[in-house]
Amino acid sequence: MRFVFALFLVAGCKDENPKVVDATSTDASGDPSGYTQVEQLARPGINEVFLFTNDYNAGYNATAPSFAGAPPAAVTAITTEAKTVMKALYLGACLLDGALGLTPTSGLKPGGIQCHAVGAAIWTENALTGVTLTAQSEAAAQAYADKVFSQFLPDVMRIDTSVASGYLTLCGDANAVPLLCGGRLLNDDVIDITYNYLLAGAAVPKGAYNQVNALVSDGVNFSPDDSKNSGNAIASTGISNPAQYHPDISNTFPYSAPPY
Repeated sequence: MRFVFALFLVAGCKDENPKVVDATSTDASGDPSGYTQVEQLARPGINEVFLFTNDYNAGYNATAPSFAGAPPAAVTAITTEAKTVMKALYLGACLLDGALGLTPTSGLKPGGIQCHAVGAAIWTENALTGVTLTAQSEAAAQAYADKVFSQFLPDVMRIDTSVASGYLTLCGDANAVPLLCGGRLLNDDVIDITYNYLLAGAAVPKGAYNQVNALVSDGVNFSPDDSKNSGNAIASTGISNPAQYHPDISNTFPYSAPPY
């Protein structure tokens, strides 16, 4: 059995011109309550990673995950910017592979796709400081962007009760669309898992701080006890820091830890 959840943060004051709020992700007929949707919260980090123009980010957050009812020109603009960022992620990972002396086989595989070339070879100038992509680089980056876009958007949290719980549980294999079906555990490091997939196909094993693990991590863990973390790319050091870590998860509903 599969469920799809689209979570929203909605402002608590009435707006005379409310934006579209669509809790079903399929019907953009409008929100009769008069409240204004200000954030999509299904999978943290998606819009923050893929959109850098404030107006596009605001427009993305104000509409349904399916973009139903949104102006076609706005959807095109948001899609174009998101895919531009995705292509940069792919090419950046391939460039880094070469800079670290890695090969396409041994290096990072963004989105599970082996780099077509690494380092200077992605440029026609064949130099790390190159500015013109080869035709092969442009095609490979576009293929990555098309794949990742279809896997992460619409931005909804999918739960398939027939598969293992956990944010990285795939709906099939790494080529599946949609990508994630395991819901989210309270201690899942969703940002590390997202970055690890986007830049390395989720293939970077958890480890101490180093150049590659730092690339796929935000450096913030759930617990100082690493056995209580899930999906983090940089292992906890065991140093207790109440300003960063969370109390243990409760065994009773609603399961989240009590506030400090």
